[in-house]
Amino acid sequence: MSTDDQPEPAADRGAQPHAADEASAPVQPEAAARPEASAPVEPVVETETSRDEVVVRRAPRYGAFLLVGAVVGALIALVLSLAFTPDPDRVAQDFTYDPGQVFGFLLLGGVAIGAALGALTALIVDRALARRTKRVVAERDETHRVDD
Repeated sequence: MSTDDQPEPAADRGAQPHAADEASAPVQPEAAARPEASAPVEPVVETETSRDEVVVRRAPRYGAFLLVGAVVGALIALVLSLAFTPDPDRVAQDFTYDPGQVFGFLLLGGVAIGAALGALTALIVDRALARRTKRVVAERDETHRVDD
């Protein structure tokens, strides 16, 4: 047995006890020290259950349909503006618009028409899903404290 494994004698410790000695000492709970104190009283609770008939149905996210329609409209505007670029010889002779301006005009119309078609598609999907509605019974529990 080495000297590190042996406990120190109490006389060598000095006047101050170590933290380990304090932690190992038994602690008296306050409730045991005062006999008049009793265990905490559990609150009385009451639970009410209500049943309701609800309609469950799926609905599309209109914002997503609008966004997809607008993006598709923008892509179509980009394809149209790149597909029909004028000849450089004709640009010098005639009064024509710059390809960037053409894309801007087509973008305005394409985004508006695409968003409108996306909204129309969402309405059609909503009508189709409305036929699949179900009626179910939902139970709701409300728990509240009863005061004396």
